[in-house]
Amino acid sequence: MLKCLALSLVISIGFASLPVLAQTPKVGRKAASKYFQKDVEADREVAAIDVSDSGGGSAGNVLMLHVGGYTNSDAYQWGCDCKQKDVAKVSYGVTYLFDTWGSSDVNIRFDFNEYKIGDKRPLKLSLMPLWTFPNASTKFPLYFGLGAGLGIFFQQVEDESNLTLDYQLIAGARFMDLYENFGAFVEFGLKNHLHLLSDGQLNGTALTAGAIFTF
Repeated sequence: MLKCLALSLVISIGFASLPVLAQTPKVGRKAASKYFQKDVEADREVAAIDVSDSGGGSAGNVLMLHVGGYTNSDAYQWGCDCKQKDVAKVSYGVTYLFDTWGSSDVNIRFDFNEYKIGDKRPLKLSLMPLWTFPNASTKFPLYFGLGAGLGIFFQQVEDESNLTLDYQLIAGARFMDLYENFGAFVEFGLKNHLHLLSDGQLNGTALTAGAIFTF
């Protein structure tokens, strides 16, 4: 009788210990390799999510289309040995964000400008790097800029230089992403030039407005 009770007790203890043995964690190199493999896969998933959220870096492209008019302009030694007022008329062009330099943006600006000198209507293209502060990526509404470059006349007064040194000093307000990737801006500044191969210069102030596209 005692032998039967002892045998039953041993069998009961054996069955009770089976779940505990089943839950005993596995150790060794195989278990460690599986654990690290799961960590690597999790890191890859997080990296993939980060790349998709950042848009692949394409959000740094900014293109501005603008048109405006001169509010005031004075020409000296251009077409005559005299001073002429309100000779600059219309300005329109394109500005593209080329690169960033510290907290400033380096833009490439193409400006077409129309003038009226006597009965002539000179037309000039300005090509210049334009530094603006702060970065467009900050979405700060106010910005300031300075640029200098080369001006090329397609139509010019006789005996006057077809090449000029152009320089601009600007201040503006921009409202980016008003609707998806579309925004708007307004800009006021100095737009001056000096004739390189003859006497003559222009000092003008212009008011410009346009659209901003980010992509």
